[in-house]
Amino acid sequence: MSEMNLLDLSPLKILVDSLFDHATSYDQEHSNFVDKSHEDKKIELISNAKERLELFKVEEGEKAKHVSSNKKSLKKVKRKLATLQGEREGLEAVLEVAKKKVEEVQAKILATEEEISSYENMSLLTLEDSISLEQKRECLEASRQDLTNYKLRLD
Repeated sequence: MSEMNLLDLSPLKILVDSLFDHATSYDQEHSNFVDKSHEDKKIELISNAKERLELFKVEEGEKAKHVSSNKKSLKKVKRKLATLQGEREGLEAVLEVAKKKVEEVQAKILATEEEISSYENMSLLTLEDSISLEQKRECLEASRQDLTNYKLRLD
């Protein structure tokens, strides 16, 4: 048994030390690779996020320009509406004046028509003609009375 104790374990120790050295080296390399892989993934995620951020900023700029353009258009429309409102009020005033003038002319037309009608119904006889006509009417009435009396006598 003493011979067994005398076995040289140094080659085994060298092999075990080599195994542990390789295991340590592997663990370090693996850890570095994992760290690098995580770092690369992190960089990739940040890069992608920054690209999206830039796209959103560009989109925001375009939308802001669109909003600004719409605000300017709205201001122009409001000014135009105010101008049109003023023109409308002016035209309404002109229309009211025109309506009053039409009413005045219509009143004058009615008065003139009544005047014409009164002229048409008016007797154009002079005083002498009226007296003469009245005398003839009285004579006519007297003749009619005479005729009526004569007829009554005949009956």
